[in-house]
Amino acid sequence: MRRALRHRLAAGAAAALVAAAALAQEEPRTYAVPGRGTITLQVPADWYDEPKVGPSGIPSIRFFDRVEFPRRFDMSVSILWTPPGASPYAGKESLRGLVQKAAEDVAPGAAERELPLREIQVEGGSGFLFEATAKAPRDGDPAHLIRGALAAGDVTFTFTILTAEPKSPAAVYAVEMLRGAKREAAQ
Repeated sequence: MRRALRHRLAAGAAAALVAAAALAQEEPRTYAVPGRGTITLQVPADWYDEPKVGPSGIPSIRFFDRVEFPRRFDMSVSILWTPPGASPYAGKESLRGLVQKAAEDVAPGAAERELPLREIQVEGGSGFLFEATAKAPRDGDPAHLIRGALAAGDVTFTFTILTAEPKSPAAVYAVEMLRGAKREAAQ
């Protein structure tokens, strides 16, 4: 019994190292924010992306790990970029309120009784996120959700991450990727 447990633990550790190594191969990708400049993110080389600008002019990017279904990782990011001091989410408390409202909206369909917010440290700003597990996920849909927002200077990212398993290395990397975003203002 102990021997089998040791083998399972060793296999799990090896799988985690392989996943971490795969995520370590990254490339810079630059996304236009119309009329505002660009955002550059260090994206894992094997992730797909779909940048779009919605009818309201707010750019968004969808990242996922594979083209076909089921996907084990799927993330949507919206980029809000306004002059300093004009963003409704620039303050730490208003950012916390935005994420708290999202947690309250998700709570009825979550398996957890409470969805506590976790603060994200961001250079020159702040951020918050929460995690939830779907009570009854549909077949093929990822059951785990991470939703949050982070702001640094005049840029605010709101994001939703869906994963097939809790504590996904891809989800951890995705949050770090947003924390390390580089922006260049329009000329």
